Amino acid sequence: MTLSAKIFKLVESIPMDVIARKLREYREEKMYEKMDTKLDLVVEVKDVAASSDRIRAVFCFDKPFFIKQRGRLTPVVKTYESTIVFRRLSESIILIVLEKKHRANMIANKLSEVLFIKRGFITEANIPADNMRKFHEENPEATKVIFFDEVGLPGIDKLSLYGDSLKDTDLYAEYSKRGNIWYIVTTSRSYGITVGIARNGIVVAFGNVGEGDFIRFIEDEVLPLIHG
Repeated sequence: MTLSAKIFKLVESIPMDVIARKLREYREEKMYEKMDTKLDLVVEVKDVAASSDRIRAVFCFDKPFFIKQRGRLTPVVKTYESTIVFRRLSESIILIVLEKKHRANMIANKLSEVLFIKRGFITEANIPADNMRKFHEENPEATKVIFFDEVGLPGIDKLSLYGDSLKDTDLYAEYSKRGNIWYIVTTSRSYGITVGIARNGIVVAFGNVGEGDFIRFIEDEVLPLIHG
């Protein structure tokens, strides 16, 4: 099973106990009306588990669908549940959302409203290009795919390399001089899982990986790239 996550950062620091309290208190209900149908939709956060430097919870939201049933469109409400983790790192607070990019962005925007009243206080957590290169070169034999951006070639946005021993190739040396590593696919030494990591904080685990191991990998190996 493929797991996806995106990492964000809080623009302003806020006490962890305040975050936990606001998450527990948050519940939003709204009426959806379409095609003579009225549905109650709920957005809430549940299962909040908090400590002094870490909060784990589940962000839930309803989404309406219409399915064709015996010639009629029947309304169905589906509830999505996404694990979220807040981590305090030094003076900063990081948010991990276990979802694909677009849904993770939506959840981050909603959490910004919950914690700060308005959007814009939770933003992407970018990994510095030098840290991406260092991460690859500390375990080069594990890297199978590298994408470079900012290569300075007209009409070319990204360059890619695939295969074993990428660090030892002439192309790797040339691409490294021209641009920065944007994305890599590598295998973690500690967890043995194959992951894709992008500089904009998107992390994807390939294969049969449990959610707990995936989160621990992000906390142990990816978050240091943001603040290291």
